[in-house]
Amino acid sequence: MKQNKKTRPAREICLVIMGIAAFILFIGRRDMGCYPAKIWLHRCNSMEKLHEKRKLYPNIEVDVIFRENNIFDVTHDSDTSYGLHLDNYFSYLRENDGKVWLDIKNLNPENQADALAELDRLAQHYQVSKKRLIIESPNWHVLETFTNHGYYTSLYITYQKPCHLQDEELTACITRLQQVVDKKAVCALSFPAWWYRTIKDELNRSIDLLTWKHRSTQLQLLLSPFGRKMLADPQLKVILVKDKGKHHR
Repeated sequence: MKQNKKTRPAREICLVIMGIAAFILFIGRRDMGCYPAKIWLHRCNSMEKLHEKRKLYPNIEVDVIFRENNIFDVTHDSDTSYGLHLDNYFSYLRENDGKVWLDIKNLNPENQADALAELDRLAQHYQVSKKRLIIESPNWHVLETFTNHGYYTSLYITYQKPCHLQDEELTACITRLQQVVDKKAVCALSFPAWWYRTIKDELNRSIDLLTWKHRSTQLQLLLSPFGRKMLADPQLKVILVKDKGKHHR
């Protein structure tokens, strides 16, 4: 039976596409674990997850609530506690390499002094350098105190997606961020990846940038042209990615 000549170009195109896809997948898998300083693990809120993923992710992000008893409680939600305190992570850092990004959910003017004192105590007791920590909050006024005490701080940008803002609203957001950067109140800005292009195009300031693709795995990030662009950007210091594992909270 003769092959329909009209189907040959289509088959050849499909084979080329499949070949390109296979090559891209190969490159992505090859590069897994090649960016440990820049690709960090998002929401590592259990010691079990920390130990499970530490070979691939020496650097992690942790959610904490500062409780009224002056304890940093490791949890994402204020109404939930697993009885895990930040001491466990500092004890780990004393014996192992790596850095920790602390997303302090409830840092405010009322608790900032106590939170700073407890963080100082932890760093001193466990002999952990402040340079191994990122202190994040949406309140730059509070973060300024931590910056002045030698901590690496990051302002968490909570604005809506740029595409949901009117031009004048977007301009106002960028202006406010520029004012914070100019005050040198924080060391970095942290934001969801959908803000990356806008900040790169509009901020026009020299400051470290931190972001997250928390719905993307490391492989998905490596397979994405957008992810590769972020990895190649020296101003962007950290990208958080998803890897739930067996012990996700």
